[in-house]
Amino acid sequence: MTPRTLLLTGATGFIGRRLAPELAGAWRVIQASRTASGAESVRLDLEDGDSIRRVFETARPAAVVHAGALALPDDCERDPGLARRVNLDAVRTLAGLCGEAGARLVHFSTDLVFDGEKGWYDEDDAASPLCVYARLKLGAEEAVLSLAPGAVILRVASVYGRPLGTRPCFIDELRQALSKGEPIAAFVDQWRSPTCGDQLPAVVLLCLADPDLEGVFHWGGAQRSSRFETALALCRAFGYDEELVRPARADDKRFLAARPRDTSLDSSRLSAALGLAPLSLEEGFARLKLKPALASRNAAAAGPGA
Repeated sequence: MTPRTLLLTGATGFIGRRLAPELAGAWRVIQASRTASGAESVRLDLEDGDSIRRVFETARPAAVVHAGALALPDDCERDPGLARRVNLDAVRTLAGLCGEAGARLVHFSTDLVFDGEKGWYDEDDAASPLCVYARLKLGAEEAVLSLAPGAVILRVASVYGRPLGTRPCFIDELRQALSKGEPIAAFVDQWRSPTCGDQLPAVVLLCLADPDLEGVFHWGGAQRSSRFETALALCRAFGYDEELVRPARADDKRFLAARPRDTSLDSSRLSAALGLAPLSLEEGFARLKLKPALASRNAAAAGPGA
């Protein structure tokens, strides 16, 4: 049987590079991004509604996984117009096309839709975004829910994993310094529930396989962890000197985009629905140690991109 077509946006981004090879077993994956190249790839400009419509109409997908975004909060603060076109207007267009065609949509969102005053948020907690990036992502969620019936929204948090040819994540920056014996500063007053990127393909496949699953869901790591605690867990996993991790306070640093204090996510609802447990930091970091060769091969095959 010929697999159904899935359109993957942001295919050359941090999350997209993980999804593409894993989804390809169950779906015919059309990889779409500004820098896409090769077989089953198509150029897509999320700033251009006509580009989105052309790609969608050509692919005629049964499902769409939208992983494309302007993902750095400070970049969104610097250029809110660009951020709006990519993170909100493009989502409205894509969600509308999915709704009209009856295509299933899985859309990636963020823990930063919360203001960080509570922590360990579940899906029933009210969102209260603090910066341009978060406000646009919340607006995109609302567009998906209203325009694409049956859609799944995945809020993820501080996704980590090997870069696979994309920009490094916060874990790579820590490892770079620690592996050289250089001290790092890590916040003791900022908490997240970091998401292991290597687990996201399984989550997306299970979401797509359940036609009754719809709405907003959280998928973070198994535990709430301060930046400081996360850095110490990394040291233990890779054998770095824990004395290199120096406590610092986020309250003492000025950011262009406001950073919430505690946006840790409770993922128990989706975990129960999928029959899959989110990974702890120890489990996620163990995966980083076990898959260097695979990651290198994937990066070489994917080529450069953003």
